Amino acid sequence: MKTDTIYPYYLSYLEERLRDGKISKGSFALLKMSDSPFCDFKFRFENDEPFTKKMLELHKSEVRDQKIDDIFDDLDWWDSRYGYTR
Repeated sequence: MKTDTIYPYYLSYLEERLRDGKISKGSFALLKMSDSPFCDFKFRFENDEPFTKKMLELHKSEVRDQKIDDIFDDLDWWDSRYGYTR
């Protein structure tokens, strides 16, 4: 399951549902490990074109946000190392 190419999209989907309050943190942890909900997601991802497009956009925006966060983390490290303040 975790080696499936669709798994990162599944994680993005679960994180969105957690942010929206549709699932609890406990449910989130269980859903990440459960094979059956992943298979349901995978089936929908492969067969429901509007859903697939939405998941691709969601994942793309999360990857972009993570890259931006990484850049700022690097800048913060650089500033703290060399004593720069903003």
